[in-house]
Amino acid sequence: MFRVGILGSENSHAMAFARIFNKTHTDLYPDIRVTAIGGNFPEESEKVCAECGVDFLAASPEEMLGRVDAIMVTARDGQWHAPFAQPFIEAGLPAFIDKPFTRDPREAVALARLAKDKGVPLVGGSSVKYAWDVQLMKAAVERARAAGEAISGDVTAPVNMHNPYGNFYFYASHLAEMSMTVFGYNPSSVMAYRSGDQITAVVRYPDYDVTNRFLEGNYNYTVLFNQKSRPLFREVDISLIYEHECENFARMLRTGKMDQSYEELIMPVFYLDAVERSFTSGCSCEIEKPVV
Repeated sequence: MFRVGILGSENSHAMAFARIFNKTHTDLYPDIRVTAIGGNFPEESEKVCAECGVDFLAASPEEMLGRVDAIMVTARDGQWHAPFAQPFIEAGLPAFIDKPFTRDPREAVALARLAKDKGVPLVGGSSVKYAWDVQLMKAAVERARAAGEAISGDVTAPVNMHNPYGNFYFYASHLAEMSMTVFGYNPSSVMAYRSGDQITAVVRYPDYDVTNRFLEGNYNYTVLFNQKSRPLFREVDISLIYEHECENFARMLRTGKMDQSYEELIMPVFYLDAVERSFTSGCSCEIEKPVV
């Protein structure tokens, strides 16, 4: 039995994951149970305990050490992800880390290097990248690129520029990870523009450009792919993304294998850092490739 501890209960993900593992999908995960929860919002942790039968409410993250076999870090603000996760990764526990992995590229590299040095598998990031529509568009782009038929792309997703959880970083990772899942983890640079609370970013790849539209107040996710034969467009259905995340987390626990490299897992932090620097400065910015 894998005993899972959740760190950060104010996010809807915490309740969703606890329900999936403890209440609604126990036939799929008889070997996984959320047994502890904690974070900065004890009243929210109490709700998850009461709703999902979580046994232990931790006053501090460290109280979970020795009580769990893996962790899921789901705090809304990415500034808490590294400090919450570090003691458990240091102890050799596999971890799910929600989006954004961190809000700082250097912190992301340090945490990923610690996991690599300890042989600890990690999974996480945006749940939207696992949506079936995103995966279908990824396959279409891979086929077109191999045939030399790819022209350009356009991705839209929500943004929330004013919040207590990191402002731009709170929601923007969904778009960054959707875009890179479909069009590749090898972007070179970005030119981004801010108009009010809307962000438009043109991301350069070796063989095409992809427009990212971060839309305040528009809670739709879409992907458009232009190829030589005909354009492809999909609205992204996000109704099963929590189930997809739990499936990937369970697979990692059972096999010890990651579905992304450490570099890919933290690449969205570097991507968003470049976007923010670009729309702040008005200049094109290189998207640095992390080395773990």
